[in-house]
Amino acid sequence: MLNVINFLPEDYQERRSRRRANIVCLIMAGASVLVLGLVVGLLFLSAIGMSAMRALVDQQYRQASLQIEQLKQLEARKADLIRKVELSTDLLERVPRSQLLARLTNCLPAKAGLMGVVMKAEDVEVPVGSAAAAAAAVKAVAQATDAQDASKAGAKRGSSGKKGKADTVKVKQWVFHVDGVAPTDMEVAEYIARLGADPLFRDVDLQFSEEFPYKEGVQVRKFQLSFRLNPEAEKILGASASAATAAAASPAPAAKGDS
Repeated sequence: MLNVINFLPEDYQERRSRRRANIVCLIMAGASVLVLGLVVGLLFLSAIGMSAMRALVDQQYRQASLQIEQLKQLEARKADLIRKVELSTDLLERVPRSQLLARLTNCLPAKAGLMGVVMKAEDVEVPVGSAAAAAAAVKAVAQATDAQDASKAGAKRGSSGKKGKADTVKVKQWVFHVDGVAPTDMEVAEYIARLGADPLFRDVDLQFSEEFPYKEGVQVRKFQLSFRLNPEAEKILGASASAATAAAASPAPAAKGDS
């Protein structure tokens, strides 16, 4: 048998295996570091994207909050303007209440008196062909801002017409409730006739008339009337004032001297 002579060092194979293991470990460690770096980079990019999205959402939220606040301010300003307009309308008094009260007092018969007068706006049904209904229709059309509401109103009017209901419309008018006392029913009837003849008032109606103890041993008639103010009361009062001014401005006829 031949003897194999090994000229390599005895630890050569061990060192070689160790070197290979170190290289493999370095490669695996480098790959792990690279993968870890990629994961960290992806997480960092995702965090940046989420931060940008959050900033965008916060900006949109702030803009929406600002718009809501501006809308609230506009609504408050609108309500304030409406209140001022209503207050100005009430202060203007196109039909002075003093003149109405004077008319009610002047129409009273002798020995009759008023105990209370209530004037308030109520919804009154009037025929469609009347002037009040036409004015209410014009006002409703002027205030309409939604075509869908207008179509619904037209459909409702059409359905009511098909059902055969009377052609009436609700209009806000001033309604009077007058409480008073009179010696007998004759004075009450006379007061009703005078108010009915006055062009300022319409639909004068007697609500009740009953005995009322005025003093000890004295009985009077307590009554209540309800009627509406003419929608053209302003024109009527203006015409009356013009006629009174013209009559006051006309010269008095000169007296004839004895010839």
